[in-house]
Amino acid sequence: MRKSALTLAIAALTAVAACQKTGENEFQVETPDVDVNRDTTTIRTPDVDIVKDTAKVTVPNVDVRKDTATVTVPKVKVKKP
Repeated sequence: MRKSALTLAIAALTAVAACQKTGENEFQVETPDVDVNRDTTTIRTPDVDIVKDTAKVTVPNVDVRKDTATVTVPKVKVKKP
């Protein structure tokens, strides 16, 4: 268990170390080449703008009224001997 956790930690550290931020929304990534050389590629990430917007939603109008109903229930009479 510890060996696999250590392996994952080393892999994550290597992946983070291979990236370098070069500008706004740009990262430079080093990738291994077939000839045991390193190739550097610049990757541009998209811009994301978060905007709050409002929307009108139609909800049903529900009236709550108290109502009574007559229910017939059995009544038990017990006579003492």
